[in-house]
Parts: sequence; structure tokens; C-alpha cells
Amino acid sequence: MNRLPFLCRRPFLWTLVVLGAALRLFQYASDTSLWYDELSIVRNLVERSASQLLRAPLGYDQVAPVGFMVAEKAISRWLGESDLAFRLLLLLVGLASLVLFVPLARRLLDGYAVPFAVAAFAIGAPFIRYSAEVKSYGIDVFATIALSLLALRLRDADATAARRGLAAAAGAVLVWFSQPTLFVVAGLGGALVLAWLRDRDAPTRRAVVAVVPVWAVASAAAAVVAIRRVTPTTRAYMDAFWRFRDGFFPRPFRRPGDALWLWNRIVEFFGDPMLLRYRWPALSAALAVVGAAALWRRNRFGALVLLCPFGAGVLAAVAQQFPFKTRVALFVFPILMLAAAQGAEWIRRQASRLHPVVGAAVMAALFVIPTWSFIEYPPPYWVEDFKTVFAFFREHRRPGDAVFVFPYAVEAVERYGPEYGLAPVDYEVGGCSAEDPRLFLRDVDRYRGRPRVWLLVGSVPSMTADRRSVEGYLSAIGVAGDRISIPSLPNLDPVAAQLYDLSDPVRLASASPETFPLAPRGPLKPPCSDRVRRSR
Repeated sequence: MNRLPFLCRRPFLWTLVVLGAALRLFQYASDTSLWYDELSIVRNLVERSASQLLRAPLGYDQVAPVGFMVAEKAISRWLGESDLAFRLLLLLVGLASLVLFVPLARRLLDGYAVPFAVAAFAIGAPFIRYSAEVKSYGIDVFATIALSLLALRLRDADATAARRGLAAAAGAVLVWFSQPTLFVVAGLGGALVLAWLRDRDAPTRRAVVAVVPVWAVASAAAAVVAIRRVTPTTRAYMDAFWRFRDGFFPRPFRRPGDALWLWNRIVEFFGDPMLLRYRWPALSAALAVVGAAALWRRNRFGALVLLCPFGAGVLAAVAQQFPFKTRVALFVFPILMLAAAQGAEWIRRQASRLHPVVGAAVMAALFVIPTWSFIEYPPPYWVEDFKTVFAFFREHRRPGDAVFVFPYAVEAVERYGPEYGLAPVDYEVGGCSAEDPRLFLRDVDRYRGRPRVWLLVGSVPSMTADRRSVEGYLSAIGVAGDRISIPSLPNLDPVAAQLYDLSDPVRLASASPETFPLAPRGPLKPPCSDRVRRSR
């Protein structure tokens, strides 16, 4: 141990863990506003009993693992229904992921790849963000790390029945808390079977016999329950949404770039402005490919453990069953971190043949990529900063002001409105129509003649065109006044509160809801679901 370079020693690695833990605790303590998907999850948790969460599909266009929902419900009964209480589970999971990532990296990687991977994981934006969100993506990351580490240890010569029992139980439980864990256990089970077919060793045989069948049965049961917990309407919308966003493998190829679908997804994982946000994402993707190849040559079973869950996720996208894109594929991100770190170490060694200083400089230059992302986009991370907007609104609102809440911002108003002096009788909620975009203009046209009308809007992407139509129409028939606009994640509209004066007869005569030009809608229509209709 003493001969190891300082950066590869345990004290330094655990210092990185402390840094990562501090960042996750800071994200949690920042108590950022729940965003639209979180709000809908919380709405289900508040309105439904544990038995209802177990039996019925979720409302408000939400899909979540049953174990995750029941655990959140139990925590809320114990700690209350505050934002921090609902986010506590994911904080604990995020901290556990950070701790387990160190032995996983030390088991799979060599040389400076270990501190490279641990540091990149500690400061990675999605790993920090999803340690403090009421979504199960952080559990996806934990499942990949924990089960991969357990699978690696199953082939040790001293692997005991207790260890095999722990691995079997962990996989059988986690599939109820994380849907992508189905692909993780499928991939790891496949890795164990392939390793046994090649080596025919006793530890692997015992693992295959004792663990893989348990994982298979639990996965099949969890898959059946997950499918039944999605309504046909939600499934149809999700399929259309992810097909439009290239989340599924294109069949048949329609564009020249379709043949590069998998490469494009890997590049996108590194460059996605809502996730890692790396500069030069193609370079990071190339590092991951090089690292996977280097690991395959040095540690065949380790490479199988790393790559088989990744491959299972790809196969699910090829079968059009699960999207391989953005945050829903977050379970592969630890795999990408480890592979890219091994790729960086391989390049460092080639450069060190010229001179050790050259190798060190190359490694440091490659680590600029995750460091620069962290410097450019430090925590805390948020999607929709409703709390800041509502604080401004409270300070500038006057008695008698009309308040119009745009669809899909209603969940935030219902949760945070009373805290900021906005009771249900103080506002009206707009309707929603997937077929008639002029409904949105007719809704705000009711305020003609009012000198002070507030528009409260959120960031739901599929509502962007209709929001712009409403904002354009109000600007045409009125005069804009006080305003606050808080940026959301890249590619999303800001959360905003805008005051309008609609009392000028000349401006009122200049436009009508039936003839005003509309912003063009995209291929996806607004999902006008129960989360909107309930509040009309």
C-alpha cells in the first residue's frame, strides 16, 4: 500500500468521498423547489394510501417503481410531507452509492484510473442532483454499483453461502425500487453464466445456481407488476415521446445517422445539458470505448460485469421496450464513468513511454473535462425554481389582482401557494386541449378590461408552444408590467410570473383569440391529463 502513488491510496480516495458527500448534502440542504415530475409524484404520495400505491397505476402521468413509492409513503408518515422529508431516501441512497463506488472502482480499474473515476463520480452533476430528488433515478445508480460489486465478489475463492444469499436478496429487492435494475440483474446474470461457461470454476457455478434463478424470478414478477401499473394512455404518450426523442433504436433506418444510433447515445450521455454537460463529449465517449477494450484485455470477467448491464439496456431499446436516453438510462452512467477512467489511464500509460511527466500532463488534461463541467455548473441544481418566483409574486401582488395559472404550473401553486399567500380562491387554472390550441387564448381572454392580471407559468416542454401563444396574445392586447423569470435547466423555458395591464381599449381591439397567430406546435401534443383536468 505504501508503494502506491498518493492519489491511489485510500486516504486520498476517501477524501474524494467526503467531498462528494458534502456536495450531496449541500444539494439536499438547498431545499430547491420540487419540479413538475417531482410534484406529480408527491401528489400521488399525499393523496393515496399505501395500499392504493401498491394496487393501482399512478395518476398524473407518472410511472415509478412500487417499492420506491411505498418507501416514500412510509417516510412521509414518519417525518411529515415536507420537500426535505420526501427527498431524504434519495440522499441516503446517493451517499451509499458514493461509498460503494470506491471498492467497485478499486476492484475493476488499475493505476490512476481509480482516483480519476472516484473524483469524476464525486463531482458529477447527475449524481449530485439525483441524490436530492423525489425520483428513483438515484436508486438506479445505486443498484448498478451495489449489484456489480456483489457480482464481482461472487467469484472469489472464499465466497460464502451468506455472500451468495446477500447478492440474491439484494437483486430481488432492488428490482422493486428501480425499474432499470431489471436490466442490471439480467446483464450481471448473463456475465456470471458466460464466465462459468468459459472457466467452469466452482465459485461461479455456485453463484449461477444460487443467485441467477432468484434474480430471474424476482425480475419477472417486478416486470409484470410494472407493466400493469401503467395506464394505456400514459404508455402511448411515453412511447410517442421517446420515439420522437430517439430513445428507441430506429427500426427501420430512416436517416443516414441512424446507423450511428448507439454511438450518438453514448456521446449524448456525456454531453447532455441536463446531465453531465461535458465539453467535447465525443472525446469522453471515445475514452469509454478505449477503456472498455483495455479492461477486456486485462480483466475479462470485470469487463463482462461492466458491459453486460449496458448491453441489456441497449437490447431493451432495440426491442422498443425501454428508452436508452437521458435520465431514464442513468443506470449506465457509473459504467461510463469507470470505462472512461480506464481509457484515460490507458492513454496516460502510452504517453508515459515518452516521459512520465508527459503521461501525468495528459491525465491531468483529460480530467479537465469533468472539472470544467463542475466549475461551469456547480450545485445546487434545480429544474423549476417556483419558490423564488412565488416570493417575488407575494411582494408585488396587490389586493384584487387577477391570477391565472397556466396548466401544469397548478401543482406548484397548490403545494407552495398557501406558504406565499396564494389561497385556492385567489387564482384560476387554465384548461388544456391537445386538439384545440385556441382554448388557451380563450382562457386568458376572460380578463379583458382588468388592469392587473398575473400569469404564472412553469417549464413543461410539451406546453412550450401554447405558453408562447398565450404570452404573445397577452402582450398584444395588454401592456407587460412587473416580471420575474428564473432560468430552468437548458432547453427548458424559465419559470415566470408576469403582470399585464389589459385595460387599454385600443390594444384590446387589436387581436382576438380566434384570429391571433399561434406558435407552431411540435410533433408532440400537450399531454392534457388528469393532473390538469382535476384542477379546472
